[in-house]
Amino acid sequence: MNMREIDLNLLVVFEAIYSAGNISRAADKLNLSQPALSNALARLRKQLDNPLFVRSGNGVAPTSLAEEMIGPIRDALFAIEQSIAPKIVFDPAVTKRHFKLIIADPLEQIVVGSLLRTIADGSRITIELQPPQTTNIETALLEGKADLAVFLMPIRVAELNNTPLCSVDPVVIARCDHPRISAQSPRQEVMREGFVSLALSPGKLENSEKVNILKRLNVRQVVQVSKVSSIAQLVAESDLVGLIPLIYARKLAPQYRLQILTIPVPEIEQKFQLIWHRRFDSDAAHMWLRDNIKMAVSQAQEAQHVA
Repeated sequence: MNMREIDLNLLVVFEAIYSAGNISRAADKLNLSQPALSNALARLRKQLDNPLFVRSGNGVAPTSLAEEMIGPIRDALFAIEQSIAPKIVFDPAVTKRHFKLIIADPLEQIVVGSLLRTIADGSRITIELQPPQTTNIETALLEGKADLAVFLMPIRVAELNNTPLCSVDPVVIARCDHPRISAQSPRQEVMREGFVSLALSPGKLENSEKVNILKRLNVRQVVQVSKVSSIAQLVAESDLVGLIPLIYARKLAPQYRLQILTIPVPEIEQKFQLIWHRRFDSDAAHMWLRDNIKMAVSQAQEAQHVA
């Protein structure tokens, strides 16, 4: 097909329908009537000789061709938008920007706390946190519903870039006045205790397939929770023990009066990653955000080593 025959507006319609999964919602997003959007889709279907979308429940689902097209089309539309948009120098003190972030529970306080200290009073930067327990990372980043994620490495997707932040380093925690557990307790005694753990069964939580440490431990899971932050709180209020990343354990230990047990647990090579869509590689605001998140995690590690 000759590219001159393709109306760019039809590609905008295609992307909107793909993202919304629904004709009516896509029409609302583009401020078009539903008949107008349906007519545009019909033209593109005819030109490509493919239905592109088929009915699915209350919406539509993409065909295999649509799945193949969406990545390159999104990149092309973004490149066009960037090339014709006014060139704005990013200044965190005055530039308006809304960042949508997905951050793993153990690093949320470290990352967001540091960002808030970095953002000056009166800044027009705003932050929206999306829960990783209910938000699929790959989908959110690919569809532009999130700008950046701080999490364990997702499924390999060509459009997503990543850089490591820190190792997970899982450790066992217990309350300081635990009646049976102390720093001298042998591993076998600790591992016989009841555990507070993440609910990692398939389908329980989004992104749970990325967490693999509990799959290698044969422990008695008394309570299953949806957030790592709940593990420390419940451990502090009971005789249960838990497994959380070292960087998080060191931050919470004084607050919850927790002991960090130096017992061996299965070694894992997982690292928390900074993950973003490559369309943002050269975006000045996004680069500022990534740099500040990397600095926040690095400084947290240095401070804990000094302490």
